[in-house]
Amino acid sequence: MVIKTPHDGWDCVPELKEAVDVLSYNDRLIYEINNCVRVTPLHLIVQDLRDNLHEALSILEDIDCTKEFETDLEMDPMFEE
Repeated sequence: MVIKTPHDGWDCVPELKEAVDVLSYNDRLIYEINNCVRVTPLHLIVQDLRDNLHEALSILEDIDCTKEFETDLEMDPMFEE
């Protein structure tokens, strides 16, 4: 199913942004792991990573991947020829 949208990005699938926002909660932990900074206890790192991954997966599972999006600039109220 093709859906026309004035957006040329992924604004037409807000769940993607939501999932990425959840994954970005891991940025601090990833920094800590990659830069040899031991501040957070291991069990909390593992639990936080797991929780955030589960939440992101849950959001992603609800996305209908059979949709296809096509940008139609004429739908944009700012479009002028």
